Amino acid sequence: MKKMTKKWSVILSAAVCLGALGMPALTQAASVQPAAEASLNTTKVADSHDQLTLKGSAQFDGNYIKIDLSREGSLFSGMLAGVTLNDKGEPYLAEGTIMGVDAKLTQPGDIDFKSPRWISDGNANKAVVVLQTGWLTEQQKASLASSELSIHVKLNGIEAPYVLKFSLKQAGVARSIQLPALKKDNQFEIKTTRVAVGETSVRIALAVKGTANQAQALGYDIYDNLGNELEYIARESVATTQNSVSEDLLFEALRPAAEYLIIRPYQAVFEKGTAGAYKVDAKGKVVKNYNKQLEIKIPLKK
Repeated sequence: MKKMTKKWSVILSAAVCLGALGMPALTQAASVQPAAEASLNTTKVADSHDQLTLKGSAQFDGNYIKIDLSREGSLFSGMLAGVTLNDKGEPYLAEGTIMGVDAKLTQPGDIDFKSPRWISDGNANKAVVVLQTGWLTEQQKASLASSELSIHVKLNGIEAPYVLKFSLKQAGVARSIQLPALKKDNQFEIKTTRVAVGETSVRIALAVKGTANQAQALGYDIYDNLGNELEYIARESVATTQNSVSEDLLFEALRPAAEYLIIRPYQAVFEKGTAGAYKVDAKGKVVKNYNKQLEIKIPLKK
């Protein structure tokens, strides 16, 4: 899965409509959670109308809720998530493409997810929806094991949304990791406030001090001790004060042999000045200035 944040939208594809890729604005801050968090799974559910069936299954590994969607129907051949390319290689939003997702936890209470994200998993008829849960209170998170998750999916060209309801069931825990010491230089101070390892993800929450605009411009690459880079799932970033930012980062699962992680903060290099297109190298990768002084090592003690 690729990075799904406002900051990386330019890196991923400057020509893509962000709304169609499920890249809403970054909003919620991270919050401290208890050491053990439930892992939830659901059976597949479906909704059918307008000669199209949308099926889905949901999983919560303690860090985030992942919803796998699949589309069945012969009328729609474009991408379920993201843009479709025409015969000239030009991107457009095909009928049957996801235009919006509303998600909420019900029974008990109603909790709306403020920034659902969705992205293709490589198959034209499949998509993944990501719901981050770091901003939930402890009481809200505890209710997940007995909640119903309801999502409304709006597809391009179809008036009525597809409604999928999942009954969540507890199936495991996410493991908390001892927090490392903070790191700082003459511009930034980075404190790790949460590290949780789930079955399918790693969640890292950071409190970053520095001018808010500059702090939110920082990027974070994560490597294990074997040199493997962890793939981004999602990022939530918000300025909590004029001089501080909360970051809630989600990455895909660790390799079993990993003994520690290294957070490598960086600033992406622009072609001109401090805005616009990013500078890329000969391989098409964004040029990054890493800050060695701010690197954070996280031992994965069990």
